[in-house]
Amino acid sequence: MLHGLPIPGRIQPTAREVYRAQVGNHLDWRFPMRKYEKGLDRPGILVCPRCHAISEQKRWYIDEARYRELRTVPGVRFITCPGCQRIDRQLYGGEVHLRSPLLAANKEQALGLIYHEEDRARQSNPFARLASVVDRGEELEILTTTPFLAERIGKAFRKTFKGELELEHLPYEKFIRVRWSR
Repeated sequence: MLHGLPIPGRIQPTAREVYRAQVGNHLDWRFPMRKYEKGLDRPGILVCPRCHAISEQKRWYIDEARYRELRTVPGVRFITCPGCQRIDRQLYGGEVHLRSPLLAANKEQALGLIYHEEDRARQSNPFARLASVVDRGEELEILTTTPFLAERIGKAFRKTFKGELELEHLPYEKFIRVRWSR
């Protein structure tokens, strides 16, 4: 811009460019602009061979009976779903730390609660998945593909076992850290 007048043939500056002009580039590096990838439009019926998620009319869902039916139908394409791609690329949306002496004594119940919450979350969002569960005795560390699943697991532990829950949303990110202790 030249003295407040737009340069001919040039579009208006973005909000980011205006912000950089006001505060300078040195402050802008802390929160880089994120480019979220958009899924490609793939017509037809898609099936994920790993988790059995099905996409029909641009909507992913879980239905094991429909999967068994579609597995033998010609024309159905088998591709990796976005949830499995997130796990492969190690793009996690949540991190859960569970710490308590109670976990060592009730390991089966704690793991059952974690997997039950994943199953419940996958009914509404097939991409809500557990990427890893690491057992360290009195401590469990969990990585999830969505922040909502991580928060859901933390709230389930607070409801079931009581204790203190801390939720930390990262600024300008779709990521959450959940800490539960008792």
